[in-house]
Amino acid sequence: MEDALRKITSDVEAELRARLDAPETKALIEETQKAAPADTGTFEVVITTENLDRYQEVISLDGWELEHYRNNPVVLWGHDHHQLPIGVATNVEIKDGKMVASGKFAPHDFAQTIRQLYDMGMMRATSVGFIEKEREGNLITKAELLEFSFVSVPANPYALSVLAKSSISINEMVTK
Repeated sequence: MEDALRKITSDVEAELRARLDAPETKALIEETQKAAPADTGTFEVVITTENLDRYQEVISLDGWELEHYRNNPVVLWGHDHHQLPIGVATNVEIKDGKMVASGKFAPHDFAQTIRQLYDMGMMRATSVGFIEKEREGNLITKAELLEFSFVSVPANPYALSVLAKSSISINEMVTK
């Protein structure tokens, strides 16, 4: 069973890498990077922390491999690699015990819908898509970031927008 799971993971990884390397994905990333921030909208979000997530796992912040992600910094909707990216990360860094990403939304209609929801404070959660490299119990000590996604419900309830001024409190958004 475990070998079958690894095979599925390898197949999904290969499919995702092929989609992210596709010419239309690269063209959209380039167009988004060139757009002025006011044209497409920007975001700043926590994409992961060292808190226990809903899968009962913790990912060590110092174990993240970001080199390949920084070469192709896509932001997806719901980890769906069959759709065009909804944005691009312009910066990813560890800040105050959290991995924080800032970036720009893509210019296409669906990405702009997500942008509007984000700007209204309704779409605030993110989730990381990664390949686990090493583990000790429920602690993932090494992982390669492939993408992160805006999602309705995150695995890590602390992976939320860094909106400084919002009418919605983080306490209201986190499931108790």
